[in-house]
Amino acid sequence: MTIFELSQSIWIARAIGVAVELELADSLSDGPKTVTELADLTKTNPENLYRLLRALASYGIFREKPNKTFQMTPLARGLKEGVGSMKNMIAHQQNPVNWQMVGEMNYCIKTGKDVAVKILGTDIFEHLKKYPEKNRLYNLAMTETSEIVSATVLSAYNFSRRKKLVDIGGGHGYLLSIILYEYPKLEGVLFDLSHVVDGAKKIIEKLGVEDRVTIIPGDFFETVPQGGDTYILKSIIHAFDDDQCVALLKNIYHAMTDPGKLLVVEVVISEDNAPSFGKIFDLQMLIGAPGGKERTRSEFEEILGRSGFKLKRVIRTVSHFNIIEAVKK
Repeated sequence: MTIFELSQSIWIARAIGVAVELELADSLSDGPKTVTELADLTKTNPENLYRLLRALASYGIFREKPNKTFQMTPLARGLKEGVGSMKNMIAHQQNPVNWQMVGEMNYCIKTGKDVAVKILGTDIFEHLKKYPEKNRLYNLAMTETSEIVSATVLSAYNFSRRKKLVDIGGGHGYLLSIILYEYPKLEGVLFDLSHVVDGAKKIIEKLGVEDRVTIIPGDFFETVPQGGDTYILKSIIHAFDDDQCVALLKNIYHAMTDPGKLLVVEVVISEDNAPSFGKIFDLQMLIGAPGGKERTRSEFEEILGRSGFKLKRVIRTVSHFNIIEAVKK
């Protein structure tokens, strides 16, 4: 029965995705509503909507009250716009292309080939470049993750002795901006592809750090900005194979001033049989990123060592993400 129940997890995952698409949490943010009221707002079938909400409520996502009335719960708040939202991340992960790739997992396991290339004809990042709306949603999703992970990074790491922080693959710049906001003497450089950093200005100005941020577009496999004493990579390493990671890390090694610090913010997989977010998340990397994978501590030590770095420590945070601190050998 346990294995049967686990195999049914696909349905709750999809139900969460549909709740986001219908903006049910946003509709309930101003107070409880009956399923009839929600059906009118979302233009859905009341009976079928009730069955969806009932299933979600059984997992603590919404709460059912008498007369088929539903209200918000702490978990449901993650599905609506605002602080702590995962709305765009869920919408991104549950887009039709991702579901199609999930259905091709067996192909990936058998052949060792990338599912994205089979379905899209190119890797996922090249695909996003061609479709501005998908790229916009992806960057919104990454910003949502950054908002949550940034708080855990700030609570776990002291940047007071750092002078110039370079965020490699920093997207719209939320992580960099919030660190600079907390450390007024710190200078920052945001580095990512041009079509990505084009959307960074709004966040940087909102946090009032624009006078301390330099935005540089570019490809980190070709070069990275010079002169930083600290380089940070959040959710970058896991998207690439070992050789690509080594090439990127070597670029950072040569660009970094001495003595410098490298901070890699990633999931670190435990080397045991315990349940792990990283082990499950790794399956997404398996099908969606050619060569991409979540790594164990020893695997991080290997790619860092090949790049001229030494893993100094792994700092746990309150999230699933860890801070891997490395220095030059």
